[in-house]
Amino acid sequence: MDGITEYIRAKGDWQLIIWPDNSIKSLQFLKKRGCKGAFVSTQTATKAKELYQLGIPVVALSTVQDMYSLPYISANSKQVSEMAAEYLINKEFQNFAYFGLTQAKWSRDRYEHFAQYLTKKTREVAVFREKEIPILNDFTPFTRLWINSTVGTGQHELVKWLRELPKPIAILASCDIFACHLINVAKEANINMPDEVAILGVNNDNAICNICDPPLSSIALNFKKAGYNAATLLDNIISGKDDMHGQCVEISPTHVETRGSTDVYAIGDPDIIQAMKYIREHSNKPLQVNEIANSVCMSKRSLQMRFHKAIGRSIHDEIVLAHFDIAKILLIETNLPIDEIASRSGFHYTSNMRRAFKKITGMLPQKYRQQHRSQS
Repeated sequence: MDGITEYIRAKGDWQLIIWPDNSIKSLQFLKKRGCKGAFVSTQTATKAKELYQLGIPVVALSTVQDMYSLPYISANSKQVSEMAAEYLINKEFQNFAYFGLTQAKWSRDRYEHFAQYLTKKTREVAVFREKEIPILNDFTPFTRLWINSTVGTGQHELVKWLRELPKPIAILASCDIFACHLINVAKEANINMPDEVAILGVNNDNAICNICDPPLSSIALNFKKAGYNAATLLDNIISGKDDMHGQCVEISPTHVETRGSTDVYAIGDPDIIQAMKYIREHSNKPLQVNEIANSVCMSKRSLQMRFHKAIGRSIHDEIVLAHFDIAKILLIETNLPIDEIASRSGFHYTSNMRRAFKKITGMLPQKYRQQHRSQS
């Protein structure tokens, strides 16, 4: 809604009506009243076909099945899954699992990309197979599928699955709602989080993430940019510059918001774990290896050797990654100048930040900001 509203303000001659009903009857009524296009929450292929035949441009939201030829908004499953895998690999996990709703196309896609990426890294992914419930019509929403297939069948199968997983293990949940449910079940099963089971969600819904115990880490998505791009697409279809042919308006992931559910490193060396935490906790200022060595009461040389053995990269590389994680969020979510971002993210010098971004992303900070801001 923020992105759509931003486009409308820039456009100047649009009026947006919020309508509580997405039935064909309601949309036919709006069409007669002069409605030129619509963003519609729809989940099934059958409903998508009906909307396509309605005679006005439609962009679909909240999809579960394929959308026929309707344009639709959906997160980039490949980017989401690979960001999740890299984040969890960097925490040194060797065991991985996935929990979601395989009947939902976006959830199934996330699992497949997550498993494919980790398979290339010689890791396997366990997956919970819920009971599949037929999707009879568009009145079987995502939450009802979840209740019927996972919650309605009792928790014993899910508890059994969690207890039998190799530990420690990192689990990617398809969305924050599923992750929150999994945390509650793990607590009931007396599973220690995050030391035995670390859980990562998707969407970074603050209300959901912070109500969890421990608070849920989650992948943040650039919803605003997707809304702006969807409004641009709808405008182009209305004006005849484009047509409806199943275009996907992608929601790109921006970063992982780390909270308590993944605040752990699957490393056997407690001194290195402490060093990693020190780097992350102080990553908004310039850091030196000597400072980190002093924080764990160890010589610089000894720390460097043990760090590389445990993590597979140098302390300096870990410091740069920690600074980079702060900088990329500030680039996307604020209008701060580049020099200020370099200072706030601990790079100290702008040249250091430019060098890091070029090495990690292949682009300079300003270009990275342009590609991830609300307007494409």
